[in-house]
Amino acid sequence: MPKKRIEKVGGHDVLEELSIGMDRVKTNIPGLDKLLMGGLVRGRNILLSGPCGSGKTTLAMQFIFNGVMDCDEPGLYVTLEERKDKIISDMANFGFDLKRAEKTGKFYLLGGPVAGISSYMRNVDANIAHILREIEEIVKEHNIKRVVIDSLNLLMLLVKDQEERRRTIAAFCNVLSQLGCTAFFVSETKEGTMDISRFGVEEFIMDGVIVLYLVNQGSSFIPGIAVRKMRGSDHDKKIRVYNITSNGVVVYPDEIMLSEKDSLL
Repeated sequence: MPKKRIEKVGGHDVLEELSIGMDRVKTNIPGLDKLLMGGLVRGRNILLSGPCGSGKTTLAMQFIFNGVMDCDEPGLYVTLEERKDKIISDMANFGFDLKRAEKTGKFYLLGGPVAGISSYMRNVDANIAHILREIEEIVKEHNIKRVVIDSLNLLMLLVKDQEERRRTIAAFCNVLSQLGCTAFFVSETKEGTMDISRFGVEEFIMDGVIVLYLVNQGSSFIPGIAVRKMRGSDHDKKIRVYNITSNGVVVYPDEIMLSEKDSLL
């Protein structure tokens, strides 16, 4: 029988059936799948948040690259910040040969600096729905299974207010879920806070939330990772240690970031 748990949602007890036996998407990121009890539930949207320099883009690209090269799952990486050539160069430092991935016909890199996209949209009288439609067309044409939107912060620069942000995020999530994609939405949080999102609505719309922390300890920063939410699935509840290595992100699922007496703030 499936396991069940009680969750508090809006002050009410909600009985949630856990996804025991459901199709899992392995990230193949060392240590992370153990925190996820075997991997992400297929077709879910995950908020990947953390401060500047915490390795969000590296982890997200690792998820896509591993899917293409290890799991034979086509992936789409949508960037709203970096040029394609810069991303290819940066990721080569971690052993992610994106040119080789492209040659498989299963890796697709879309976008560019948001300033250029914003200017283009004004010139052709386009809107954010056109970006979503282009993503949808690529997903359908190439049978994409994994998607990354990097970043949600920059995507939100193209919308006007909080309500439109909520509708836009929900629209992206609904489309990708309906297409059967497992997606990461990258979000940069404010430095020195325990925030898990930038606008305060993302975590309620997403199926899951994975947070990267950088905690100042003396003259250095200690990196930590936590699965804060994973709808329909059990998961590790502690903040674990991770490192950014020459091979990408490595999570240490048996190492706790801080002792009980230590504080994150």
